[in-house]
Amino acid sequence: MNPIPTPRSASFRSSSLLHSLQVRALVQLRGLAMAGPLAVISVILLLASPGDSEPIRIEPLRVATLLPFVEDALRLAPERAHVVASVRRELHQSPGKDVIDLGNPHSPSFEALAQARAELVVGDRAIHGVLASRLEAIGAKLILIDTASVSSTLDALTGISTSIGGADALDAAIEKARRELEGLALDAPVSLLPLFGAPGSFYAMSDRVWLGDLARQLGFQNVTPARGDERFPGLVALSDETMAMMRPDMVVLVTHGDPRKIRQDLARRTERGGAWAALDRAPLGIHVLDPQLFSANPGLSIVDAARALVALVGGGVGDGVSEGERAASRRPDPAQ
Repeated sequence: MNPIPTPRSASFRSSSLLHSLQVRALVQLRGLAMAGPLAVISVILLLASPGDSEPIRIEPLRVATLLPFVEDALRLAPERAHVVASVRRELHQSPGKDVIDLGNPHSPSFEALAQARAELVVGDRAIHGVLASRLEAIGAKLILIDTASVSSTLDALTGISTSIGGADALDAAIEKARRELEGLALDAPVSLLPLFGAPGSFYAMSDRVWLGDLARQLGFQNVTPARGDERFPGLVALSDETMAMMRPDMVVLVTHGDPRKIRQDLARRTERGGAWAALDRAPLGIHVLDPQLFSANPGLSIVDAARALVALVGGGVGDGVSEGERAASRRPDPAQ
């Protein structure tokens, strides 16, 4: 896989090798600070080289993303990255203003991607790995990230921040999400069946997808088999016989399509006498999750997803304060 590019200069003499070196040095100065004072001094001398009459200005990197949550995260780093193209969050919801519409995340438009002239393309390893050769042919650098778990998602965002030269606001948001997730948990385990519903079909979601992993961290016990007939990574097709044996405390449904129609389809399957009737007797009910938050990995909003899940249980929910912050609050105030 190609290395990740760093921001480039917007105004310099294209024929000047010195200017090219100065821009690269400026971008890497932050990282070199850890290498020692001699390295930093060398870069500063290069930047202050005599004969340079034009100001150097770093232009944001042009980024195309096949993951909407990356677009959201990069809004915190406008000085480092400019999202020029993105996929749709939902079928009828186009990207924001001045962002080229790449269409469906599972089958993005390569023509539109080429028109975007992106320098960096970010995709999902599990979804877009098979498209890697076609994506690389666009001419941009490609990075495929792992979004199958909470930790890998946040680690991926940290890696993206590093790849664009570092962004303090983004880095702070990532660390805040980590801290808040540490403080969210159920007081007692709750068995859970997370379902993914599409028109005419349902799949159980294992811990190998971000939602299953998040639920596990919060204290839910996923009743989905760890392995089975996986039609898609982490999505397990279960037979009517298996579903009839399920006795979860709670069922949650992620919809891909019209939530009302998919919920009606599930209601028909769980009605009295149906093969899935036992699900309708789940003590904590069947809940259709907000598609804006749960239809795809929400990235930094994964904390909001966590709060939404534990809120369905009612009492016995953590307060979002990490153990470190809780311990600090118990320490005596030296001023008193």
